[in-house]
Amino acid sequence: MPTIRLLSVNARAVEGGRDALISLISAHEPDLVSVHAAPHLVRWRQAVGAIARRSGLVVVSGGGRQAGSVLLLSSLGVDAGATRDLRFAGSGGVRPPGATMAQLQWRGHGFVLAGATLVGNSAERLAQARELQGAVDSVTPADLPAVVSAEGADRPGTAAWQAVVENRVAVAGRVFVDGRIRVAETRELDGPPFIAPVVVELSFG
Repeated sequence: MPTIRLLSVNARAVEGGRDALISLISAHEPDLVSVHAAPHLVRWRQAVGAIARRSGLVVVSGGGRQAGSVLLLSSLGVDAGATRDLRFAGSGGVRPPGATMAQLQWRGHGFVLAGATLVGNSAERLAQARELQGAVDSVTPADLPAVVSAEGADRPGTAAWQAVVENRVAVAGRVFVDGRIRVAETRELDGPPFIAPVVVELSFG
């Protein structure tokens, strides 16, 4: 059964900078990418456009501080609909809290993909996780499943983690997949604990 491949990666966790990030994306040939710690300062639009172009993908949504420095990319085989960027409450310093999300279509299957950055103390992360869930619900029609790639909610059992899980399956600590989507395969690549790149194969059958 065909699967759609999602790569969740933190740009700062890839040694070698932007060129290495692009090489990593290209090597795994994903249909979808959630890039955390994406460019969000001066000329970030040009930077994320270059990442997408050199990776053979297109920008779906995100990038910039308003989206929590999360960038969503896709192949041309994925159709994008409505998108939304959301800045969460909390300072975050150099890591702004926020999220980006998009309604997508792939081979007749509709779903929502969201990427989020949660930062701060436990209370702040819980509040941000609740904001994230509300935002996902706001762009998700009742019949569509959602996949969430969230950094900062990666400790199982914490209140923020539980708020993101809801009726989803947690994969590698930070990818949360709606129960209506089957996780066919998961591969955690080399990298620091909790932010190592993750490749997830998803099936809608």
